[in-house]
Amino acid sequence: MENTSTAERLGLRRKELGMSYQELADCTGISKSTLQRYETGSIKNIPLDKLDVLAQGLKTTALYILGKSEPNNAEIIDNSIYRIPVFDSVSAGFGAYADSNAVCYIPTFIEHPGERQDFLWINVKGDSMAPTIEDGDRILVRRRDSVDSGSVAVVMIGDEAFVKKIKYGRNWVELHSINPYYPVRRFENESAADVRVVGAVIEVSKKL
Repeated sequence: MENTSTAERLGLRRKELGMSYQELADCTGISKSTLQRYETGSIKNIPLDKLDVLAQGLKTTALYILGKSEPNNAEIIDNSIYRIPVFDSVSAGFGAYADSNAVCYIPTFIEHPGERQDFLWINVKGDSMAPTIEDGDRILVRRRDSVDSGSVAVVMIGDEAFVKKIKYGRNWVELHSINPYYPVRRFENESAADVRVVGAVIEVSKKL
């Protein structure tokens, strides 16, 4: 592998993982055409920020892609920066077998290393929380079983998971969408117990 180029290493690693261009594009936010140009070598100088994202999507390191080391799947990238899993839906991230549903990993700053297992990224689908959280955005979620009233949270109702602004009253819980076209869902008395908080949304990452 020492004599292979950066472009060749990208292609070899992608094929080694059995990933298509579309799967890598979905994971990294880099277009298929740009990924193809990286692999053919028509783009020779990959921006550093894109190189880091590519490395995470390919479950390796930037040094490996540049030909300076062997593949590395280490969880820790640098001090306080960890590979945090990305899930394609809210339900996948909070399902019984969530760990097996991760589509890729993203380097993320975690202030307290002992809490890193509490964090995950989710690819958002739908526009109920637009324009704050739009279709195609990613949200960083911290697993929690309670949040303050008015917070944006991941909630479970039965087996379904949603991202909503949650508000509490004495005997009721309301789930609010930011998009005004979606009505408020109100749960009163005993039905309020059906709404279960499983995470707090702490960051939104938007695609350019």
